[in-house]
Amino acid sequence: MSDHAQLLAQQLLDAQVQFWLQDLTPEKLEPLLQEDLKFLYEKLGAIPLREAVPEAKVKATALRYAVEMEIEGGIPELFGEVANIIYEHPNNEITNLGDLITDDIAIDFLEKVFEPNSLLDQAVNNIRSSAPFREFLSDVVFTVVKGYALEQNQIVKLAPVANGMQKLREWFNDRAPGLSENVNNLGKQLSQASVDQSIRLVDDMLDNDLYRDSAFNSVQNLWDDIKNWKIANFQRYFSEMDLQELMVLGYEFWLEFRHTDYLQSCIDAGVKFFFDKYGDDSLHTMLSDLGVTEDMIVSEIVNYAPDLANMLLKHNIAEALVRRHLQRFYFSDETLALLAKS
Repeated sequence: MSDHAQLLAQQLLDAQVQFWLQDLTPEKLEPLLQEDLKFLYEKLGAIPLREAVPEAKVKATALRYAVEMEIEGGIPELFGEVANIIYEHPNNEITNLGDLITDDIAIDFLEKVFEPNSLLDQAVNNIRSSAPFREFLSDVVFTVVKGYALEQNQIVKLAPVANGMQKLREWFNDRAPGLSENVNNLGKQLSQASVDQSIRLVDDMLDNDLYRDSAFNSVQNLWDDIKNWKIANFQRYFSEMDLQELMVLGYEFWLEFRHTDYLQSCIDAGVKFFFDKYGDDSLHTMLSDLGVTEDMIVSEIVNYAPDLANMLLKHNIAEALVRRHLQRFYFSDETLALLAKS
């Protein structure tokens, strides 16, 4: 190509690079964004979701980040450090629990917990009807009673009485070796019967509206007390070490849970439901249902874009980026051939 075409291409390239760089300055960028984003929102918003992005790609992306992405140690470490900062934040000393949770929300929650056939009722019913739970309670009752009778009774600890009890046990072991075991089994049976009777009493109480109202009022009175506590007061029951250990346990749980078939099936079901619901709707409709408006999108982009553009200009990144892309056009054989004719 002629030197004239090369020179003209360079001049046009320099001029267009400067043109684009001027558009990146704050005073020009914001009006351009306002205009272009409105145009894009209008045109792209009319496209159905399924046409804009395939369902399979969304599933693959969700699985990639939830299941396949390696979680480096810096992530839980960062969460732990942030949690510690919150734990030690000075505002904990001046903020009441009631400032964070209003009375209306607390009462609504308590009413939900204590309503008949609530989740709490179901949990209690399942636990108290569990055979292992009843056996556990009977063992606890029997152990406590046995320990109290044989170890805590001060009379038995007196030397003459203790010697007499020891001789009596030895006589029973010699004369009736199975009697001790039978007495032990009888004690367990009695404790089991006691537990069953107590659980039946609990059943009657839980079915009693008067009991339910009384329990609700008691918990409400407790709320009236602790809502005036400072957040820092709860640190007496929950130390910084407890927080760190819970973070570690949560992290270890997630490392195991993320590789289960259950999580993958939940992700698949969630994405499928989302596309069944919105797949044939326009992006406008979907965003509107989710509470996202055009003003929200534009305002956030306009808020961050000038800072990003200014950084690119300040570090000479913008010019190199624009020049590299435009240079391929101006110094292509086709463009130089056109310029050579001028």
